[in-house]
Amino acid sequence: MSLLKIYFRASLVLVAALSLGSHTLAQSASTIYSFNGQASAGLPNYVTPAQGRDGRLYGTTFGPSGTCGTAFRMTTGGQAVTIYTFGTDGCNPAGGLTLATDGNFYGATYYGGASNVGVLFRLSPKGAYAVLHEFASGSDGSGPIMPPVEDTDGNLYGATYGTNGDLPTIYKYTLKGGAFSTIYNFTPSSGEAVVGPLAQGLDGNLYGAAALGGTEFGGALFELTTTGTLVWSYDFVPGATGGATPYSLTQASDGNFYGAAISGGGEIQCGTIFQVGPTGSVSTLYTFRSYADGCGPETALNQGTDGNLYGITPYAGLHNDGTLFRISEEGAFDLLANIGPGGAEPLAAPMQDTNGIFYGTTYLGGKYNSGTVYRYNAGLDPFVAFILPVGKAGQSAQILGQGLTGTTSVTFNGIPATTFNVGSDTFMTAVVPTGATTGKVVVTTPGGTLTSNVNFRILQ
Repeated sequence: MSLLKIYFRASLVLVAALSLGSHTLAQSASTIYSFNGQASAGLPNYVTPAQGRDGRLYGTTFGPSGTCGTAFRMTTGGQAVTIYTFGTDGCNPAGGLTLATDGNFYGATYYGGASNVGVLFRLSPKGAYAVLHEFASGSDGSGPIMPPVEDTDGNLYGATYGTNGDLPTIYKYTLKGGAFSTIYNFTPSSGEAVVGPLAQGLDGNLYGAAALGGTEFGGALFELTTTGTLVWSYDFVPGATGGATPYSLTQASDGNFYGAAISGGGEIQCGTIFQVGPTGSVSTLYTFRSYADGCGPETALNQGTDGNLYGITPYAGLHNDGTLFRISEEGAFDLLANIGPGGAEPLAAPMQDTNGIFYGTTYLGGKYNSGTVYRYNAGLDPFVAFILPVGKAGQSAQILGQGLTGTTSVTFNGIPATTFNVGSDTFMTAVVPTGATTGKVVVTTPGGTLTSNVNFRILQ
């Protein structure tokens, strides 16, 4: 069972026995791989696949009871290999992996290490594993779930969930030098149970959510500086129309943040989607009012190249296995697919690969009922993405894509890059040209032009 579902199932009756009513949606996500549950390979928890420099998908499994999980590498066609099997030096990675600018992946385990409360680790694309920090409970934190995020200075920031009576923490790890420090300690009134990933805003600060705690005990949102100063917080009220039990925050192209609340919101208490303004003002964007649309959006929201936000619900839907949805920045909601019957209980939003297609995981279901990887084609075109979408003139931007071999030009908001290097068909670098301004990057390849999914932000 996933970590937060223990709480959620105790607070919301599952909808398996409830009538979903009539529903005309016939579309479903396509399962491309089923985990077999053997040798730790099964039960991916809050895992959004990460695209590697080689164009493959990378992620982790939590592992069936008595095992410690795995890290996997997979083609977009569904051919998978296990690149690492976890043990006492790190057990049960719940949140997947983050690709950093050094070419390695970074993640965290919920258990393992000397105190058995988790570790921070580095993993190469070929499976070379190194423990960077063993959590020791107390002010150090315990039970990290999600992988850290890389900030504009090349540091990693992450959160611990808090186990065995511990409260969550926010930590910093420097890639250059390997220094670890705790920058913020939560209190019950500021939040408990940080499940979702952190996000770095355009202002350089860290944004996130605590699923529980807060002054009203319905969870809280927060903004922190990278030195650990709390800028603002917002508290949810259990059972209220605005929702409760938030998961994470994602900054969209309009500058606002968006997130999902797992419970509350209306008569059936199936959650909400909300918008957060720059100073922490929160407004409800959408309330789940029908079991057919899904229930309990236990997810981050990821923005696609069409400008819409994509997310999942782990419950309800036509097969009671969860749903995939999209919602505009203005609140227009579309149910895209029912996850079942191939997979069941997705716990993390899908990612959009640079081929334009969305890929995600389910916690259960599949041939062996040990989880799946699925794909959903929304009809969007290929594009290029950045490992880190910020930089100064003279620095190299790292670009992911498809069909990059033979690239003839790269422009930064219309300014040509005089120096670029194509490392492979799926990875290249380009030196940010003098005079470039914040905007889209366009790569011209033999197959056509590829535009970046987000603006590349120029630092002074």
